[in-house]
Amino acid sequence: MIALSPVYTVQTECQDCYRCVRQCPVKAIKVEGGHAKIMGELCIACGRCVTRCPAHAKIYRDDTTLVERLIARKEKVIVSLAPSFRAELPEYSVQEIIHILKKLGFYGVSETAIGADFVSRMTTKMIGNSEKGQKLFISSACPAAVEFIKRYMSNYAPFITDCATPLLAHARYLHKIYGNDAGVVFIGPCIAKKREADTWNEIDAAITFKELKEMIKKAGLDVIKPAGSIDSSGNFVETEQSSTSEVYDFIPHRAAKSELFPLEGGMIAACKKYKPLKNIRTIAVSGIESIRQTLEGFDPDSMEKPLFLEVLSCTGGCINGPGNIMDSPLALRRISTIDFAETAADVLSKEAEKSAPEMNGILPGDPVIEKQYTEEQVRTSLRSVGKYSKADEINCNGCGYDTCRHFALALLNGVAEKTMCVSYMRKLAQKKANGLVKAIPSGVVIVDKHMNIVECNVNFAKLMGHDIEEMFEIKPGLEGADFSEISQNANFFQMVLSADGPEIIDREVHEGKRILHYTVFEIEKEEIVAGVIEDITTPRIRKVRTISQAQKVIDKNLAAVQKIAFLLGENAAETEAMLNSIIESYEDGEDKYDKRRQ
Repeated sequence: MIALSPVYTVQTECQDCYRCVRQCPVKAIKVEGGHAKIMGELCIACGRCVTRCPAHAKIYRDDTTLVERLIARKEKVIVSLAPSFRAELPEYSVQEIIHILKKLGFYGVSETAIGADFVSRMTTKMIGNSEKGQKLFISSACPAAVEFIKRYMSNYAPFITDCATPLLAHARYLHKIYGNDAGVVFIGPCIAKKREADTWNEIDAAITFKELKEMIKKAGLDVIKPAGSIDSSGNFVETEQSSTSEVYDFIPHRAAKSELFPLEGGMIAACKKYKPLKNIRTIAVSGIESIRQTLEGFDPDSMEKPLFLEVLSCTGGCINGPGNIMDSPLALRRISTIDFAETAADVLSKEAEKSAPEMNGILPGDPVIEKQYTEEQVRTSLRSVGKYSKADEINCNGCGYDTCRHFALALLNGVAEKTMCVSYMRKLAQKKANGLVKAIPSGVVIVDKHMNIVECNVNFAKLMGHDIEEMFEIKPGLEGADFSEISQNANFFQMVLSADGPEIIDREVHEGKRILHYTVFEIEKEEIVAGVIEDITTPRIRKVRTISQAQKVIDKNLAAVQKIAFLLGENAAETEAMLNSIIESYEDGEDKYDKRRQ
């Protein structure tokens, strides 16, 4: 089993949004201590988490230093350039790209598509010469797709053609021509190619187009264009101050129609150039989810004709790979690739075909065995996050898992945390908030922008009079009641709710023989405010008890409230300040009461 993953998390940048969990097609993410980590033994290096992480906390291994050392150490280091280069580097001509790569120190540049041509030729032979009556053939060109099938849909692994990837075939071909001492570096859009470089000795390193552009920028070559002209054969000839000139072209020759490989359906088109594939059905599928949906429950024996299934992990093909910068529309990237391939020959020359390398060998990958749990274990896990019935399983996907049940299984597997469940944390926060409101000995009321009560405690109802207290007994919390009809001081709340109003108001008002102290503060700007109301004409002993009891309530609940607020994205410091303002209001009232008595 391959345990090494070229993708990892920068924990200091992780924002606990769980988007990587949501986007990972195989859920190879473990959330621990609020941070998402890649599980290398499960990762297929498709790169979805890298491209979808809003905080850029998911990144892949930078191998540019390895390449620089390789160039310094070896006499010949050859680039295996992915056929999607025309889509990703449209600002350069082919000759300019080769020129820049040679300036970086590479001996020469060759097309990975040459290996793809060998793969096309070999695949058509395997499909056409099957002696076992095999009905399903799955392409082996995409390493991420191969790993996905071998690990997560292992029933279909035997149908993967035992044929090297284009990169592996190309690397072997280059070693055959330029010697085993030559270095081979892949440059393209694929992160999974780094896995290939880690697996096969024939491939020294793999970098993405993004890494290449950083190398070009670092070397100061991003503003340099080669000086020269196009000769009669269409080759670019650099003009040097010396008497020598160099022709910039692919070595040892150009590829054929397998330059279409980075497009969905491109492999099928290239294979048909080598053999018509008569009486064989062909289907191109791109995207891990689409591959899963295509194969799930599929019985190859039910078909009358053999099926060749071209699979690519990136939706739309390699031109949509995670190692691309993708600063141009997908349509234009597709057109650029097609235009370049149209200038190529249909097939490799007979001479090149005779030099075909060894073509067997695909990435290893053991099936992932899911742990089995009893229904009672699953139900217990669901109950731990407040899911007591089917109605509680809202399957909102907020945690990153498709269903509450999948999340419960992730909890059992130890790769998820209860705090990932948004609905559970919201209910928990509400319970804590309600408990705090009820326990505070002063009157507490929460009001929305329409001046309707959201929540209040019984002490508020008592302060507002006997009629309101009776209403509270009938409808605890008085949710939806018109606050302006209940309190004579609704204007304090309206002031805080206004766009240019203060964040907090402290006022004392005389109501008959009582003096009520109002502390009104915003919870959500222009949306929700809260008020703490206290009768400061009560005896001093009650005042001291109020302060003491409030402090106990806050001390008891503050840690939980802060934790919940942090998990929900709120500012814990603001929460603490709001609660402390309650204590301050009590203490202010205490001082005023003492002064009056003096």
